[in-house]
Amino acid sequence: MAQKLAIFNMKGGVGKSATATNLAAGLVKFKKKKRVLLVDIDPQGTSGASLGIPIWKLETQLKDVLQSAPEETQTLLKAAIVSTPGGVDILPSNILLAVEEIAISGLPGRENLLKRALSAIEAQYDYILIDCPPNIGVFSINALKASDGVLVPVDMSYVGLLGIRGVEYAFDLVKNFLEHEIRIVGVLATRYDGRKNISRDVLKSLQDHFGDRMFKTIIPDTVKISEAPSFGSSIFEHDPNGAGAKAYRELMNEVLKRW
Repeated sequence: MAQKLAIFNMKGGVGKSATATNLAAGLVKFKKKKRVLLVDIDPQGTSGASLGIPIWKLETQLKDVLQSAPEETQTLLKAAIVSTPGGVDILPSNILLAVEEIAISGLPGRENLLKRALSAIEAQYDYILIDCPPNIGVFSINALKASDGVLVPVDMSYVGLLGIRGVEYAFDLVKNFLEHEIRIVGVLATRYDGRKNISRDVLKSLQDHFGDRMFKTIIPDTVKISEAPSFGSSIFEHDPNGAGAKAYRELMNEVLKRW
C-alpha cells in the first residue's frame, strides 16, 4: 500500500512544484527499488513539465481519469501515466483540467474522485506524491482527502508568512465539513537567503508557530533550483553537487522519518 503525501499551500510561488518533483526524484534516485508516482493535480501542469513531460501533447491526462466510470479508471490510468527517464511515474495535467473543473465539481462524490482513482493503482507504488494547486478548490480537496499527510512549503517572505493562516483555515474546513483529519507531516522553509533579514525573521516566526512540525531542512534560494525545470530534470541531475541537491536529499530523509 502506497504512502500518499500532498504538497499544499494556498499561495503560489512557494516552491511547491519544485519540492514535489525533487522529492519524487530523490526517492527514486536514493531509495532503490522504490516505486514513485507523482500526481499533478495543479492545472498549470508544472510538475510534469519540470520533469520533461510535453504537457501540451497529452492525449490522456488526469481530467479524464477523474471523470471516468469505475470500470474505465484502470484503463485510463494506464494510458495517462508517463514514465520519465529518471524513473518517476507521473500522472500529468494541463490547463484542460481547469476547463473541466465545473463538470468535475458536479460529479457525485466529487471530493473523493482522486482517492477512488488512486485506489486502483496504489498497490503498484511505494510512494505517491500529489502536487496541489494554490487554492482550496475541488482539486486541492481531492488531494487532501486522498493523502495520508501533507507537506506545507512556505517561502521566506512576509506574504508567505501571512498565508499560513489561510492554510490552517483550509485544513479546518476539510476537517469540520468533510470529516477528514489533516496530518501535517512538516512545514518546509523554502527560498531561504540567510543574508536577508526577512528570511531570518520569517523562519524564526515559523519555528515559533509550528515548533517540532517545522522541518530542520531549509531549502536555499538558488538559481540552480529555478533553472532545473527548464532542462526537464530534477536538481539531482541538473546540479548534483550543489546546495539545492544537498538540501532536497536531506528533506527526503527527514520526510521518510516522519511520514
